[in-house]
Amino acid sequence: MFKLWSEIKAEAKKELASGLGFRSWDDLSSDEKYLVWKYLEWYFFEKDEYDRVFSYGDRNCNYKFSGDHNEASRKLTRIVNSADFLNSQYKAQSYARSFLEDRKFNSACKDFYRIFIIQTENVVLEILSLYSRFILTERKNGEPGRNEEESDDEFEKRSLGWKWEIFDEFAESLNEVFLQFGVKYYLTRDGFVPRQDKKIMEEIYEPTLSYLSDLKWKKVNEILFDAFSDYRKNTKDGYSGCVTHSITAAEAFLQILIEGQTGGTKLSVLITEGQKKGLIPNDVFTQTIFKNTDSIFARERKVTSDAHPKDEYATEKNARMILNLAMIFMQHCIQK
Repeated sequence: MFKLWSEIKAEAKKELASGLGFRSWDDLSSDEKYLVWKYLEWYFFEKDEYDRVFSYGDRNCNYKFSGDHNEASRKLTRIVNSADFLNSQYKAQSYARSFLEDRKFNSACKDFYRIFIIQTENVVLEILSLYSRFILTERKNGEPGRNEEESDDEFEKRSLGWKWEIFDEFAESLNEVFLQFGVKYYLTRDGFVPRQDKKIMEEIYEPTLSYLSDLKWKKVNEILFDAFSDYRKNTKDGYSGCVTHSITAAEAFLQILIEGQTGGTKLSVLITEGQKKGLIPNDVFTQTIFKNTDSIFARERKVTSDAHPKDEYATEKNARMILNLAMIFMQHCIQK
Protein backbone atom coordinates (compact mmCIF):
# COMPACT_ATOMS: atom_id res chain seq x y z
CA MET A 1 0.00 0.00 0.00
CA PHE A 2 1.33 3.43 -0.96
CA LYS A 3 2.30 5.44 2.14
CA LEU A 4 1.99 9.17 2.63
CA TRP A 5 5.10 11.07 3.68
CA SER A 6 3.47 11.73 7.09
CA GLU A 7 3.10 7.95 7.55
CA ILE A 8 6.82 7.45 6.99
CA LYS A 9 8.23 10.46 8.80
CA ALA A 10 6.89 11.05 12.32
CA GLU A 11 8.32 14.57 12.44
CA ALA A 12 6.35 15.47 9.33
CA LYS A 13 3.08 14.35 10.89
CA LYS A 14 3.75 16.53 13.94
CA GLU A 15 4.47 19.53 11.73
CA LEU A 16 1.40 18.98 9.56
CA ALA A 17 -0.91 18.59 12.56
CA SER A 18 -1.89 21.58 14.63
CA GLY A 19 -0.15 20.44 17.82
CA LEU A 20 -2.14 23.10 19.65
CA GLY A 21 -3.15 21.09 22.71
CA PHE A 22 -6.56 21.52 24.32
CA ARG A 23 -7.81 25.10 24.11
CA SER A 24 -10.91 27.06 24.94
CA TRP A 25 -13.00 28.22 21.98
CA ASP A 26 -12.19 31.76 23.09
CA ASP A 27 -8.48 31.07 22.55
CA LEU A 28 -8.99 30.60 18.82
CA SER A 29 -8.21 33.55 16.57
CA SER A 30 -10.91 35.05 14.35
CA ASP A 31 -9.28 33.40 11.35
CA GLU A 32 -9.27 30.00 13.06
CA LYS A 33 -12.97 30.34 13.93
CA TYR A 34 -13.67 31.22 10.32
CA LEU A 35 -11.78 28.13 9.15
CA VAL A 36 -13.71 25.92 11.60
CA TRP A 37 -16.91 27.38 10.17
CA LYS A 38 -15.85 26.67 6.57
CA TYR A 39 -15.07 23.04 7.40
CA LEU A 40 -18.51 22.60 9.02
CA GLU A 41 -20.51 24.97 6.82
CA TRP A 42 -22.08 22.28 4.68
CA TYR A 43 -23.73 20.81 7.77
CA PHE A 44 -25.57 24.09 8.24
CA PHE A 45 -26.18 24.95 4.58
CA GLU A 46 -26.37 22.67 1.56
CA LYS A 47 -23.67 23.87 -0.84
CA ASP A 48 -25.94 24.02 -3.88
CA GLU A 49 -28.66 25.65 -1.81
CA TYR A 50 -26.53 28.30 -0.08
CA ASP A 51 -27.44 31.20 -2.35
CA ARG A 52 -31.07 30.11 -2.37
CA VAL A 53 -31.15 30.10 1.43
CA PHE A 54 -29.98 33.67 1.58
CA SER A 55 -32.39 34.66 -1.18
CA TYR A 56 -35.26 34.02 1.25
CA GLY A 57 -34.74 37.49 2.71
CA ASP A 58 -38.02 38.84 1.37
CA ARG A 59 -40.02 36.02 2.95
CA ASN A 60 -41.15 35.77 6.53
CA CYS A 61 -40.22 32.61 8.39
CA ASN A 62 -42.55 29.67 8.45
CA TYR A 63 -40.08 27.25 9.89
CA LYS A 64 -42.20 24.27 10.87
CA PHE A 65 -41.47 22.22 7.77
CA SER A 66 -43.02 18.79 7.32
CA GLY A 67 -40.81 15.73 7.31
CA ASP A 68 -40.82 15.30 3.54
CA HIS A 69 -38.84 18.48 2.84
CA ASN A 70 -35.31 18.12 1.55
CA GLU A 71 -32.19 18.28 3.66
CA ALA A 72 -31.57 21.95 2.81
CA SER A 73 -34.95 22.85 4.29
CA ARG A 74 -34.30 20.77 7.40
CA LYS A 75 -30.96 22.50 7.95
CA LEU A 76 -32.59 25.88 7.52
CA THR A 77 -35.28 24.86 10.01
CA ARG A 78 -32.63 24.00 12.60
CA ILE A 79 -30.88 27.36 12.08
CA VAL A 80 -34.09 29.35 12.48
CA ASN A 81 -35.32 27.36 15.47
CA SER A 82 -31.93 27.67 17.17
CA ALA A 83 -31.86 31.45 16.73
CA ASP A 84 -35.47 31.74 17.88
CA PHE A 85 -34.90 29.59 20.99
CA LEU A 86 -31.71 31.46 21.90
CA ASN A 87 -33.57 34.77 21.80
CA SER A 88 -36.49 33.37 23.76
CA GLN A 89 -34.28 31.83 26.45
CA TYR A 90 -31.93 34.80 26.83
CA LYS A 91 -34.09 37.81 26.08
CA ALA A 92 -31.91 40.45 27.74
CA GLN A 93 -28.89 39.42 25.64
CA SER A 94 -30.85 39.00 22.35
CA TYR A 95 -27.96 37.15 20.73
CA ALA A 96 -29.84 36.76 17.41
CA ARG A 97 -30.66 40.46 17.21
CA SER A 98 -31.20 40.67 13.45
CA PHE A 99 -33.69 37.83 13.56
CA LEU A 100 -35.47 39.43 16.50
CA GLU A 101 -35.92 42.64 14.52
CA ASP A 102 -36.61 41.06 11.15
CA ARG A 103 -37.99 37.51 11.31
CA LYS A 104 -36.77 36.33 7.94
CA PHE A 105 -34.65 33.42 6.89
CA ASN A 106 -31.52 35.34 5.98
CA SER A 107 -31.63 37.21 9.31
CA ALA A 108 -31.52 33.91 11.23
CA CYS A 109 -28.74 32.52 9.02
CA LYS A 110 -26.58 35.61 9.35
CA ASP A 111 -27.13 35.72 13.12
CA PHE A 112 -26.13 32.05 13.40
CA TYR A 113 -22.90 32.73 11.52
CA ARG A 114 -22.19 35.92 13.49
CA ILE A 115 -22.69 34.11 16.80
CA PHE A 116 -20.30 31.37 15.68
CA ILE A 117 -17.60 33.89 14.76
CA ILE A 118 -17.78 36.62 17.41
CA GLN A 119 -19.54 35.28 20.51
CA THR A 120 -17.91 33.68 23.54
CA GLU A 121 -17.45 29.96 24.06
CA ASN A 122 -20.59 29.55 26.19
CA VAL A 123 -22.82 31.15 23.57
CA VAL A 124 -21.26 29.22 20.67
CA LEU A 125 -21.56 25.87 22.47
CA GLU A 126 -25.14 26.74 23.44
CA ILE A 127 -26.27 27.41 19.87
CA LEU A 128 -24.43 24.29 18.62
CA SER A 129 -26.21 22.33 21.37
CA LEU A 130 -29.53 23.77 20.22
CA TYR A 131 -28.76 22.89 16.61
CA SER A 132 -27.92 19.34 17.72
CA ARG A 133 -31.14 19.07 19.71
CA PHE A 134 -33.19 20.14 16.70
CA ILE A 135 -31.45 17.46 14.61
CA LEU A 136 -32.73 14.89 17.10
CA THR A 137 -36.31 16.22 17.18
CA GLU A 138 -36.69 15.49 13.45
CA ARG A 139 -36.76 11.74 14.11
CA LYS A 140 -37.87 11.72 17.73
CA ASN A 141 -41.33 10.30 17.09
CA GLY A 142 -40.64 8.45 13.85
CA GLU A 143 -39.19 5.06 13.01
CA PRO A 144 -37.64 3.37 9.96
CA GLY A 145 -39.56 0.90 7.86
CA ARG A 146 -39.61 -2.56 9.38
CA ASN A 147 -38.19 -5.58 7.58
CA GLU A 148 -40.40 -8.66 7.63
CA GLU A 149 -37.65 -10.94 8.96
CA GLU A 150 -36.67 -8.65 11.83
CA SER A 151 -37.30 -9.62 15.44
CA ASP A 152 -38.64 -7.05 17.90
CA ASP A 153 -35.19 -6.66 19.48
CA GLU A 154 -33.49 -6.23 16.10
CA PHE A 155 -36.02 -3.63 15.01
CA GLU A 156 -35.75 -1.74 18.31
CA LYS A 157 -31.96 -1.65 18.02
CA ARG A 158 -32.09 -0.46 14.40
CA SER A 159 -34.73 2.16 15.26
CA LEU A 160 -32.52 3.59 18.00
CA GLY A 161 -29.60 3.79 15.55
CA TRP A 162 -31.85 5.45 12.96
CA LYS A 163 -32.96 8.13 15.42
CA TRP A 164 -29.34 9.04 16.21
CA GLU A 165 -27.96 8.59 12.68
CA ILE A 166 -27.87 12.23 11.48
CA PHE A 167 -26.72 13.53 14.86
CA ASP A 168 -23.91 10.96 15.04
CA GLU A 169 -22.67 12.02 11.58
CA PHE A 170 -22.72 15.69 12.59
CA ALA A 171 -20.97 14.98 15.91
CA GLU A 172 -18.26 12.92 14.24
CA SER A 173 -17.40 15.71 11.80
CA LEU A 174 -17.57 18.48 14.41
CA ASN A 175 -15.36 16.49 16.81
CA GLU A 176 -12.77 15.83 14.13
CA VAL A 177 -12.58 19.53 13.24
CA PHE A 178 -12.50 20.60 16.90
CA LEU A 179 -9.65 18.15 17.51
CA GLN A 180 -7.66 19.55 14.58
CA PHE A 181 -7.95 23.04 16.08
CA GLY A 182 -7.33 21.88 19.65
CA VAL A 183 -10.78 22.80 20.99
CA LYS A 184 -11.14 21.13 24.37
CA TYR A 185 -14.76 19.96 24.02
CA TYR A 186 -16.27 16.87 22.44
CA LEU A 187 -19.87 16.48 21.28
CA THR A 188 -21.59 13.30 22.51
CA ARG A 189 -25.16 12.05 22.63
CA ASP A 190 -25.37 13.66 26.05
CA GLY A 191 -24.08 17.06 24.97
CA PHE A 192 -20.61 18.61 25.03
CA VAL A 193 -18.13 16.96 27.39
CA PRO A 194 -14.50 17.83 28.19
CA ARG A 195 -12.21 16.29 25.60
CA GLN A 196 -10.04 13.48 26.94
CA ASP A 197 -7.29 11.35 25.52
CA LYS A 198 -8.51 9.72 22.28
CA LYS A 199 -8.42 6.24 23.84
CA ILE A 200 -10.59 7.39 26.76
CA MET A 201 -13.12 9.01 24.41
CA GLU A 202 -13.35 6.01 22.08
CA GLU A 203 -13.29 3.19 24.65
CA ILE A 204 -15.15 4.75 27.59
CA TYR A 205 -17.16 7.88 26.84
CA GLU A 206 -18.57 6.98 23.42
CA PRO A 207 -19.78 3.42 24.19
CA THR A 208 -21.08 4.41 27.65
CA LEU A 209 -23.05 7.44 26.47
CA SER A 210 -24.32 5.46 23.49
CA TYR A 211 -25.62 2.77 25.87
CA LEU A 212 -27.21 5.39 28.10
CA SER A 213 -29.10 6.98 25.19
CA ASP A 214 -31.95 4.51 25.82
CA LEU A 215 -34.97 6.15 27.50
CA LYS A 216 -34.49 3.82 30.47
CA TRP A 217 -31.53 5.96 31.52
CA LYS A 218 -33.18 9.36 31.04
CA LYS A 219 -32.60 10.43 34.65
CA VAL A 220 -28.93 9.43 34.50
CA ASN A 221 -28.50 11.45 31.33
CA GLU A 222 -30.11 14.49 32.92
CA ILE A 223 -27.68 14.33 35.85
CA LEU A 224 -24.69 13.77 33.55
CA PHE A 225 -25.80 16.73 31.45
CA ASP A 226 -25.65 18.88 34.60
CA ALA A 227 -22.18 17.49 35.39
CA PHE A 228 -20.88 18.38 31.93
CA SER A 229 -22.54 21.81 32.05
CA ASP A 230 -20.99 22.55 35.45
CA TYR A 231 -17.56 21.51 34.20
CA ARG A 232 -17.81 23.90 31.23
CA LYS A 233 -18.37 26.85 33.56
CA ASN A 234 -14.63 26.78 34.31
CA THR A 235 -15.22 28.10 37.85
CA LYS A 236 -14.59 26.63 41.29
CA ASP A 237 -18.36 26.45 41.89
CA GLY A 238 -18.79 24.71 38.55
CA TYR A 239 -16.10 22.15 39.30
CA SER A 240 -17.67 21.38 42.69
CA GLY A 241 -21.04 21.00 41.00
CA CYS A 242 -19.47 18.65 38.46
CA VAL A 243 -18.15 16.45 41.29
CA THR A 244 -21.59 16.35 42.92
CA HIS A 245 -23.47 15.46 39.74
CA SER A 246 -20.88 12.92 38.55
CA ILE A 247 -21.18 10.90 41.77
CA THR A 248 -24.98 11.26 41.75
CA ALA A 249 -25.09 9.99 38.15
CA ALA A 250 -23.17 6.83 39.11
CA GLU A 251 -25.56 6.24 42.02
CA ALA A 252 -28.62 6.86 39.85
CA PHE A 253 -27.28 4.38 37.28
CA LEU A 254 -26.99 1.63 39.89
CA GLN A 255 -30.35 2.53 41.45
CA ILE A 256 -32.12 2.10 38.11
CA LEU A 257 -30.14 -1.03 37.24
CA ILE A 258 -30.81 -2.74 40.57
CA GLU A 259 -34.03 -1.20 41.90
CA GLY A 260 -35.70 0.01 38.71
CA GLN A 261 -35.89 3.63 39.89
CA THR A 262 -33.81 6.37 41.43
CA GLY A 263 -33.88 6.64 45.19
CA GLY A 264 -31.84 7.17 48.32
CA THR A 265 -29.85 3.93 48.48
CA LYS A 266 -26.12 4.58 48.91
CA LEU A 267 -23.49 3.44 46.46
CA SER A 268 -21.79 0.93 48.77
CA VAL A 269 -25.10 -0.84 49.45
CA LEU A 270 -25.99 -0.81 45.75
CA ILE A 271 -22.65 -2.35 44.79
CA THR A 272 -23.10 -5.22 47.24
CA GLU A 273 -26.70 -5.81 46.18
CA GLY A 274 -25.85 -5.66 42.49
CA GLN A 275 -23.07 -8.19 42.87
CA LYS A 276 -25.32 -10.56 44.84
CA LYS A 277 -27.92 -10.41 42.07
CA GLY A 278 -25.29 -10.90 39.36
CA LEU A 279 -26.12 -7.54 37.74
CA ILE A 280 -22.59 -6.14 37.98
CA PRO A 281 -19.17 -7.86 37.94
CA ASN A 282 -18.07 -9.64 41.12
CA ASP A 283 -14.54 -10.86 40.43
CA VAL A 284 -11.69 -10.04 42.86
CA PHE A 285 -10.30 -7.31 40.61
CA THR A 286 -13.70 -5.62 40.30
CA GLN A 287 -14.37 -5.88 44.03
CA THR A 288 -11.13 -4.00 44.70
CA ILE A 289 -11.82 -1.37 42.05
CA PHE A 290 -15.40 -0.77 43.24
CA LYS A 291 -14.30 -0.53 46.87
CA ASN A 292 -11.65 2.07 45.98
CA THR A 293 -14.07 3.96 43.76
CA ASP A 294 -16.63 4.13 46.56
CA SER A 295 -13.95 5.46 48.93
CA ILE A 296 -12.84 8.13 46.47
CA PHE A 297 -16.43 9.18 45.79
CA ALA A 298 -17.14 9.39 49.53
CA ARG A 299 -14.08 11.56 50.14
CA GLU A 300 -14.75 13.93 47.26
CA ARG A 301 -18.42 14.19 48.15
CA LYS A 302 -17.44 15.22 51.68
CA VAL A 303 -14.58 17.56 50.81
CA THR A 304 -15.31 19.27 47.47
CA SER A 305 -18.88 18.55 46.37
CA ASP A 306 -22.05 20.58 46.94
CA ALA A 307 -23.68 17.73 48.86
CA HIS A 308 -22.36 19.08 52.19
CA PRO A 309 -20.72 22.30 53.35
CA LYS A 310 -17.43 22.19 51.46
CA ASP A 311 -14.02 21.93 53.14
CA GLU A 312 -12.58 23.24 49.87
CA TYR A 313 -13.66 23.86 46.29
CA ALA A 314 -12.97 21.32 43.60
CA THR A 315 -10.35 22.10 40.97
CA GLU A 316 -10.49 21.23 37.28
CA LYS A 317 -8.25 18.25 38.06
CA ASN A 318 -10.64 17.01 40.79
CA ALA A 319 -13.68 17.44 38.59
CA ARG A 320 -12.13 15.69 35.59
CA MET A 321 -10.91 12.78 37.74
CA ILE A 322 -14.35 12.20 39.32
CA LEU A 323 -16.13 12.62 36.00
CA ASN A 324 -13.83 10.07 34.37
CA LEU A 325 -14.14 7.72 37.34
CA ALA A 326 -17.95 7.85 37.16
CA MET A 327 -17.85 7.07 33.43
CA ILE A 328 -15.40 4.18 33.94
CA PHE A 329 -17.54 2.85 36.79
CA MET A 330 -20.69 2.80 34.63
CA GLN A 331 -18.84 1.41 31.64
CA HIS A 332 -17.46 -1.48 33.70
CA CYS A 333 -20.98 -2.27 34.97
CA ILE A 334 -22.34 -2.21 31.41
CA GLN A 335 -19.72 -4.71 30.24
CA LYS A 336 -21.29 -7.28 32.60
